[in-house]
Amino acid sequence: MVLESLRESFSRMTDTPVLWITGLFMGALFALDLFLQVGGSTVLGSRVGFLGLCALPFFLGGSYGTIRGEEPGIRGYVSAGARYYFRILLAGAVMISAALLTAFLVMIPVTIAGGSLQATTALSFIGVGVPFAFFAFFFDTAIVFEDRKVLDSLRRSVEFVLGNPGRAVAFYLVNLAIGFLILFVSVVAWSFTIADRIQPFMDTNQTILQNMNMTAEQVMNLIGVSGLWAGAIIGFFSVMIGSTLILSFKACFFRRTAPAGAAPPEEGEFDEKGRWYRY
Repeated sequence: MVLESLRESFSRMTDTPVLWITGLFMGALFALDLFLQVGGSTVLGSRVGFLGLCALPFFLGGSYGTIRGEEPGIRGYVSAGARYYFRILLAGAVMISAALLTAFLVMIPVTIAGGSLQATTALSFIGVGVPFAFFAFFFDTAIVFEDRKVLDSLRRSVEFVLGNPGRAVAFYLVNLAIGFLILFVSVVAWSFTIADRIQPFMDTNQTILQNMNMTAEQVMNLIGVSGLWAGAIIGFFSVMIGSTLILSFKACFFRRTAPAGAAPPEEGEFDEKGRWYRY
């Protein structure tokens, strides 16, 4: 099932060009944020990143709606993005808020007991973030493919993972392998472009480089403008390809694995005689 979904995602990428719109957006967002962060405009970069995250549900809805088989072409992409935007945005906000609150509640007793604040913060966010991501990863596909509501999409994602634990783990492992491969190729390619600038520094200050917490200005002085441009261009294409592939893979996997005909439960209530009345 996992490999079949991966093969279908490659086919979708070649047969459905509009799916690349989401990848183009995410790649451009990454490149712009990199320019602003390393270039010294940290505050502006953070604002751009936040606005990009707020706009991301539109592109997710467009990609998933296209794969679902709604109106083809750019018109269908825009229509699906607008239709599912707020539900994906609200569900994501609920998930992130719940994860942050849980991490904060975990931090309090550990910090009071004398634990290091810095270490406790990192471990709390990792320890809480990974399980949340593992179980709630499919909330957006549940919204689009099964027309779930905000909270029901999160419940459905947990239900989907618990109902298919082996396939879900295999799916995550394949995604990690794809991400590692793209990252490795990107780092190697970028290293070749700035090798002449960092080689003298590493030869003379290798120990300092390994232990130094470099600021954005120091990084800029090290790699130079050409290195920054190279990193942004390589990062743009890497994120564009990786995000397009992973999102298509995710949608194809969910559609293939979810029970056929699954639909959200009807809303209603039982009367005093046990009879069901639908709202």
